[in-house]
Amino acid sequence: MPAEAILYTNNIPAIVYGKNVDSVLLTCLSCGAEYHIHYSNSEFRRLADSRILAESRINAEHPNHERSILL
Repeated sequence: MPAEAILYTNNIPAIVYGKNVDSVLLTCLSCGAEYHIHYSNSEFRRLADSRILAESRINAEHPNHERSILL
């Protein structure tokens, strides 16, 4: 199962999944939209790569942030 960056509003995820949640907060540099990466156990080793990809996609989507970004 691929990792996803999920949008959070007031510390509440826009979509609830039963996956692991990365503790690192990713934010849009322009508006401060907050995302956390949700990932399966098989994606744990690629978590650092997922953070880099998510960070670039989050900033590229500004101002139209999606609830989730498939990584």
